[in-house]
Amino acid sequence: MRLLNDSKALRIAMVTGSLLALILILIVSYGRTDHEREFLEHLTFQGEIDGQCMELKLWKDELQDCYYLFLPSCFGGENLSLTVCYDGSMGKISINNVPFRNGAVLDNINNESLYQFQLSGPLGVIYADKSMQILISENLPAMMITAEAEELLALEDFENKKYVETGDLVILDEKTGIICTEELKKFKVRGNLTATLDKKPYKISFNRPVELLGMAPAVNWTLLANATDGSYIRNKLVLDLANSATDDYEPDGEFVELYLNGSYQGLYLLTEAVEMGENRLNISAEDHYLLEMELDFRQEENSTYLTTERGQLFEIELEGKVSEKEEEQVRGFLNDIESALFSEDGISEISGKPLEELIDFDSWAVFWLVNEISGDHDTGIASQFAYTSLDPEEMKLYAGPVWDFDGTMGNVNTPLFGNPQALIASIEQSRPEGNANQNRWLAAMYRNEKFRQKLEEKYTQIFDKQLQAVLNTNIDGYVETIRRSACLDALRWHEERLSWQFVLPPGLSIQEQGDYHKYDTLDENVAMVKEFLSAKREFLYGLFAEHRDYCVVEVRNDAPFLNQDYNQTIYYWVEKGTAIEGLPLIQEDGYEFYGYTDCSSGEKVENGTIIDKDCVVEGNWMKNE
Repeated sequence: MRLLNDSKALRIAMVTGSLLALILILIVSYGRTDHEREFLEHLTFQGEIDGQCMELKLWKDELQDCYYLFLPSCFGGENLSLTVCYDGSMGKISINNVPFRNGAVLDNINNESLYQFQLSGPLGVIYADKSMQILISENLPAMMITAEAEELLALEDFENKKYVETGDLVILDEKTGIICTEELKKFKVRGNLTATLDKKPYKISFNRPVELLGMAPAVNWTLLANATDGSYIRNKLVLDLANSATDDYEPDGEFVELYLNGSYQGLYLLTEAVEMGENRLNISAEDHYLLEMELDFRQEENSTYLTTERGQLFEIELEGKVSEKEEEQVRGFLNDIESALFSEDGISEISGKPLEELIDFDSWAVFWLVNEISGDHDTGIASQFAYTSLDPEEMKLYAGPVWDFDGTMGNVNTPLFGNPQALIASIEQSRPEGNANQNRWLAAMYRNEKFRQKLEEKYTQIFDKQLQAVLNTNIDGYVETIRRSACLDALRWHEERLSWQFVLPPGLSIQEQGDYHKYDTLDENVAMVKEFLSAKREFLYGLFAEHRDYCVVEVRNDAPFLNQDYNQTIYYWVEKGTAIEGLPLIQEDGYEFYGYTDCSSGEKVENGTIIDKDCVVEGNWMKNE
């Protein structure tokens, strides 16, 4: 009997110990759970627009340890109220010390309204007690995208470009409310470098052609994040400039604010996709090639690429799979063009045709000038589209549409493209020696006398006037439209955004103290755009309209401490008989800079030196002992 009692007591003790251990594990697990984050994922503020409920989520500012609720422009009217919705079993909410049950209404909301927001758990534990501010945008429509796999798309490190999701789209205009509701066939991340940043660019597709924000109906659209562009306007400026310079198809774009599953993502540019078809590049996909110059390290599986005899890489886009015969046909055609490009008389040694019979001078001149004016660091090497017929008797290469201009107007990762008073599209070696990606074709076009005449004609008759309009009117108009949204976007992404830009404006800084406006750097970045374009216009007008006599000065900077993965050479077009200015003073701890010398004469060249001929100069550094 005693043994039985002892055994029973032991079992009770073991069960009790297990329960206590389990309770302890649950307590530890509960304590380690991020209840605040978990609660916020299920918390929404709901507002009714045109009878439809819009769900919006709080954003937690980790640096300031507070909350913001971003509202679209159309919420900016009077008597705004929002319904607070959450799972009451997870805890409770108090706003300004007033309990808010699930379904309670927060009313009398104004722009920049400030509240004290408290989250408490079922056991009365305070999860969070922080300030919450409501910020309402202005002037811009909002795209509200609800994707099916919210748990995947909400991940901050979501980078899977091949992952495709479905969902729904609602567009709210800036004043009246809902102007579009559509089912999304596809929603995915797009882009190359920009796809690796936290603020993602996206591609959206519909089941049928849809008109968006006054742009022609189509199935495919892109959302450019402009994450590397502190002014937000570079892509918009260039697309509009191209559209004003030609009757050929160029993509349109409109500014929007993006919400993904209720979470504010910031200021975007909704653009038409580069593709063949109705309301786009108006050629048949069945009997035309669409070609894109591409970087050698960005080649992907299941795509067709070819390389010309001189090393220019193209991706071929064709309806269906590209056959070996078609691949050989287009390779032979491109080599024929290349032969004419690099011949002294502009005539191909392969077909005997002059360059003007192989490429369309008008479209290529527009394309060339758009790249030159913008100072695009991808000029002649990537995101450069062209198209031609499959019919050998009708094969002629047309340039366009233009695309991808966030790395422009001084926001560039290569010094060559940062100087507006240089004809960068005429420079063939735009990357370091040995790099396969060079500006072969556009540079060769400039060496063709007839093509240069076409450039002069296009610039003086069309582009100079349009560039004046950009500087005098367009930029300020865009800035006025996006100012509020740019401020909210800067808040949403903080100083992280500055790390994405290739170049920061001189003297740019974020204040240590201040409200959410302290992250706003729009004016400094726009000034950088204006300064670049103004200097570029002055230079091109002197070259093409006034026919000034320029000397080309090639300035080599082969300092051992500079990143030679990028071409550190800079070119200057200096009017003959005038002084060179703007030579960089590149200094580094541990090195002594001895200035620049002419490679031919050995004479010293510095700011103020009179230039009367083309020359090559190089910088000189000596490592300190």
